[in-house]
Amino acid sequence: MRSFVLRDKKHNGVKVGTLTYDTEDKTFGMTVERGIPVEDLPLSLEILVHRGEYEIGHEGSLRWVRSRITPPNRQNIQEILRTLNLSEYDEFGILEYTKAVSYNDDLYMEEARDELHP
Repeated sequence: MRSFVLRDKKHNGVKVGTLTYDTEDKTFGMTVERGIPVEDLPLSLEILVHRGEYEIGHEGSLRWVRSRITPPNRQNIQEILRTLNLSEYDEFGILEYTKAVSYNDDLYMEEARDELHP
């Protein structure tokens, strides 16, 4: 299991959520922080919160991931995969490489660190 902190660059890197990826099952999960005013969340998370979704399962998390990465039907996808050093299309591999950065907002992700072992 890998865990990533979702941060908002617009608000000095404040933690706005967590994304998890189960490397064995290849499933995603996501949580949105509850203590942040909705209007201060990046739009992609604000939409979820307006629907009352703070804990997002695999399907919803995968939709979110896919909204932030290059789609598999992109015209030059093979060239992109070579650049990313991926042998096949892999949502997690692309997301990890791009750190979930999108031109739509100021959100980015970083791997969660074990607080006991900085």
